[in-house]
Amino acid sequence: MMTSLSSIIQTLEGRGQYHPLMPTSIWNRELDTQIEALDFGAHKRETAVIALLAGLHLRNDNLDRSHRYAQSIEHDATGAYWHGVMHRMEGDFSNSKYWFHTAGNHPAMAIAARLIAEALQTRLVPEEAPEQIRGMLTSFRDHGNWTPSAFTDIVRWQQNMSLPQAVRQILEHMQYLEMKALFQYTLDLCSPYLSE
Repeated sequence: MMTSLSSIIQTLEGRGQYHPLMPTSIWNRELDTQIEALDFGAHKRETAVIALLAGLHLRNDNLDRSHRYAQSIEHDATGAYWHGVMHRMEGDFSNSKYWFHTAGNHPAMAIAARLIAEALQTRLVPEEAPEQIRGMLTSFRDHGNWTPSAFTDIVRWQQNMSLPQAVRQILEHMQYLEMKALFQYTLDLCSPYLSE
């Protein structure tokens, strides 16, 4: 099973760092089938395993399947966090913020804030962004005060804007870093169930 999971993760990583903020279709249907075929045996009902499946499907832009998994563990902070990201990606922003609130001060949020601040300092240029979001991006960079709810406000604002490609890539990369942090956290939670 570890080999299959590693192959799936490698395929998702090979996708690159720019994914649509609000995808309209599944990225790789064959990969979607492979994710569903993962066999966790006696651990398939473990909260961490279900969160991992929610994350794998969301990274593959299958919002519906990710939602089903996240809904079944919404009592859990990691499940609530995946639930919030999924709703943001589908454009249900108030529901997204509700689930981020439910996730509380999730450890992956602090990791994402650090990764995003570093990226904005070294590779991404917030000054290229429109004035409406430039201040928030600069604050994320200079003060590390990124939160998924604040990022949701930016995603909501940009959905009806014609942004330059460079700015859209800044936002897509920020979402990628957030999902990378949450996915690694989720994968670490699953490690006891993956070594058998």
